[in-house]
Amino acid sequence: MTHPAIEVFGIRHHGPGSARSLLRALEAFKPGVILIEGPPDADSLIAEAVKADMQPPVAILVYNPKNLEQASFFPFAEFSPEWQAILYGLKNNIPVRFMDLPMSLAFNLREQDTLLRPETGPPTSAEGEADPFRKIALLAGYTDPERWWDSLVERQSGPEIFPAIQDMMRLLREHKSSSETRETLLREAYMRQTVRAAQKEGFERTAVVCGAWHAPALAEIDNIKASADAASLRGLKKIKTESTWIPWSFDRLAAQGGYSAGVVAPAWYRVLWQAGMHATGTPISGVDSRLSNPVVHWLTLVARLLREKDVAVSSAHIIEAVRLAEHLAILRHTALPGIEELREASVTVLCDGAEKPLEFIDRQLVIGDVLGTVPASLPVPPLKADFEAQLRSCRLQKNTQETTLELDLRQEAHLRKSLLLHRLDLLGIQWGKVKESVSGKQGSFHEHWQLKWLPDFEIGIIEAGAWGNTVEDAAGRKAQRRLRDMDDLPGLTRLLAILLKADLPAVVPGLLQKLGQVGAVARDTLMLADAVLPLAEVLRYGNARRLNIHAVEQLLWQIVPRVFIQLPGACSGVNEDAAADILKKILSVNRALGILQATDQEEQWQKTLFDISRLQGAAPLLSGLSTRLLFDKNARSAMQTSETMRYQLSHARAPAESAQWLEGFLYGSGLLLLHHTELWQSLDGWLGNLSEDNFTELLPLLRRSFSRFQPPERQKMLELARHGTHPLQPSTPMAEWDTQRAAGVLELVRGIFQE
Repeated sequence: MTHPAIEVFGIRHHGPGSARSLLRALEAFKPGVILIEGPPDADSLIAEAVKADMQPPVAILVYNPKNLEQASFFPFAEFSPEWQAILYGLKNNIPVRFMDLPMSLAFNLREQDTLLRPETGPPTSAEGEADPFRKIALLAGYTDPERWWDSLVERQSGPEIFPAIQDMMRLLREHKSSSETRETLLREAYMRQTVRAAQKEGFERTAVVCGAWHAPALAEIDNIKASADAASLRGLKKIKTESTWIPWSFDRLAAQGGYSAGVVAPAWYRVLWQAGMHATGTPISGVDSRLSNPVVHWLTLVARLLREKDVAVSSAHIIEAVRLAEHLAILRHTALPGIEELREASVTVLCDGAEKPLEFIDRQLVIGDVLGTVPASLPVPPLKADFEAQLRSCRLQKNTQETTLELDLRQEAHLRKSLLLHRLDLLGIQWGKVKESVSGKQGSFHEHWQLKWLPDFEIGIIEAGAWGNTVEDAAGRKAQRRLRDMDDLPGLTRLLAILLKADLPAVVPGLLQKLGQVGAVARDTLMLADAVLPLAEVLRYGNARRLNIHAVEQLLWQIVPRVFIQLPGACSGVNEDAAADILKKILSVNRALGILQATDQEEQWQKTLFDISRLQGAAPLLSGLSTRLLFDKNARSAMQTSETMRYQLSHARAPAESAQWLEGFLYGSGLLLLHHTELWQSLDGWLGNLSEDNFTELLPLLRRSFSRFQPPERQKMLELARHGTHPLQPSTPMAEWDTQRAAGVLELVRGIFQE
């Protein structure tokens, strides 16, 4: 070290080995002050770290309240070296401060407003200079620099690692082909100025915890004049920032770039950290002492997880998996098995060579499903305070694990939850997604949500504060902006549906006016067809939510007749891809009319379908679908449909066109073939008369059509084709019909129903 009163500890990423080594080094150094690379804007938050309801992973959020796009996260896990340095200082009454360039200055360094993240790895040059850590890892036999660092530092290092890291960083910086970025140089100048300020206050021993890349620049502070650093920082514009603690999660910690890029396995690192604490003799309340052997403990957790998934795993499996992991570590010259060895041992021994279970093993025990908590007493922006109050009122909890929520909108408490989730969706915070029911509950009064909370939503809520101080006001103003910028009819109808579900009636009149204007001049038939189903669903939700949707009904009945008139022409002269897209629109219109149950409109719709089915030049796929829908609506009898089918499958038609017509006719279900002998016979006769070449050519089309059927349907068709007789075809002649006896039975049944 170049200065006897300063110790610089370079950290490359979150990790239990780095944290454990740092604690031992601090204990030996006995610092008078601890300076940590982090935003001085958040110095007032440091004292919150020791509160009982502060549970990592957490992050410091620093943001510009006047421009919420300018925001930066500084995450910490339980095993983060900086977090442990903070706790060490607070518990030993040692002043702890952040020393990086304040975000109030850093936000103005970027030409564009982007998310500024901590930079602790070597910056990449504009010329695309290769990562120097990757070069070192390759020399050591690793393809991934993070795996190399994990093996070198996180499994087997001690306090002596810091001088070696500093020497390595010095050499890397000296041989760097490009100069440092202006931001990096300014950050290092500010950090040196902070160290000098601590020395002027009289602290004799200063511990500096910083990113490994910056360690040489801070350790050699005596070689750089304070006046030079002051001159480089002079003239930087300062803005007002605010900061707070927010919850973080392991999956976000693992996925994030920059500082946390090395956290390849947060859940495994936590096991390593807890085991290390026991090894040093410091007990952790509530933690099993078996954690002292992290390999055994982690593989035991894997076995427990597999048993929950109905995979048979015994104690003998765990013993063999431990042995395999330890032998792999020996072969790879590491002091302790890492996550690679543990995953390989799990697949080989516990999963019998199957890699599929690794998906949920990685999710639960490598990444980990962990969300931190922060004290409720922390100051929060108005919108976030309103959001938290509504969470308590709705009794919803932030859970990073996917959960299902079944809502009955006739219950006031359930309706409040639905309104909150829909309003958050308008604000771009997609905490929940509406899904199809898995419990069998259907209808306009039921909603089925899948919820998963992500830490990014915390900044999303703060960003949404630009639109208002409550969730309702912010969602309404955000909807007004979307309405102003939107001109397509389907998009406007979808926005209307969301507004009604979110109960934001103030925006609806303006939206309905714009819908009427756009709908009146819209000439694209398919665009009009796209708008029918969303509007029909709006009417359905209006009934469930007791809303006045008369204007929506008027708009819908203006659009629907235009769709009926123009749709047949849109089905003519189109290729196969376009026909597949129009098929979905026809089905959506058909579903919408089923929701509305309007007799007059249904009659007009059947006429439109009849025109498409008989239209010369119509795409065969659409003609077949129209014929099928008419049959399902009892607008065409089985005999009439059989005649149409025989014509479409006759030799006068090209086999490829016949196959496409059949695909449209059978779209969705093949039950009608099983229930109507004449239809089956028409299909069977057509297939039987195909030449071998035509059959081979059409086989992919036929397979695609029949693959959509349910397995029981396909099985019955197979049996029918094998035996050659229809299941509903009588095997013996029916008895002669006795009219007089039947009249007596009918009279009795009529009397029963009248009672």
